[in-house]
Amino acid sequence: GVADQVMTSTDGISWVSRVTPGERYWGSVCWSPELGMFVACALSGMLSDNIMTSNNGIDWVLRTTPIGVELLNICWSPLRGRFVAIGRTETEAVVLTSSNGIDWASSVSPLLWVSGICWSPDLGIFVAVAGSEAGNQLITSADGLSWTVRTIPAANGWASVVWSPEIGIFVAVAYSPTSAQVMTSPDGINWTLRTTPAGGWQSVCWAPERGLFAAV
Repeated sequence: GVADQVMTSTDGISWVSRVTPGERYWGSVCWSPELGMFVACALSGMLSDNIMTSNNGIDWVLRTTPIGVELLNICWSPLRGRFVAIGRTETEAVVLTSSNGIDWASSVSPLLWVSGICWSPDLGIFVAVAGSEAGNQLITSADGLSWTVRTIPAANGWASVVWSPEIGIFVAVAYSPTSAQVMTSPDGINWTLRTTPAGGWQSVCWAPERGLFAAV
């Protein structure tokens, strides 16, 4: 849709379309309890307004970024009081950060392409994974500003990463069509490849009430 690219639900069953301020390929959204704010980011060309914010999920405002960038994913760190969004320009991967969702700063990522990011409140680190199937594919950061490249066991096109506080483990999934498309880590630095029944995974989440990871 051109102007109804958000939908909201109070129960996950019944959904209502909401009007958005710009037509974008909105691909990721997160919530900050501390700020009472949703932030969404878009993969829509090298635009300088590929972010929008909302305090209620209904009324949205476009926000300006310091550079034109395609954004793939975003997360919030309550400890750092910071949103971190990952994406790319025409020449390099970038990281955008903001303490209020409105004013953004940019820095260069050491990865060629960053596709997934999560925050571990227990370890106090961000972990980001790359979707490219060559070169460096995982970075970590304590503040979202300075990043360190980590060695991983396979270059599989990693798409998504999540942290489980209850188990104390990161889980990352990849989209390459092989049978080893999960890797795990207790610290974000040392990773172990795991066997999966199939390949092609795009996203993973953790449900503490179920004690279950789910990947699609």
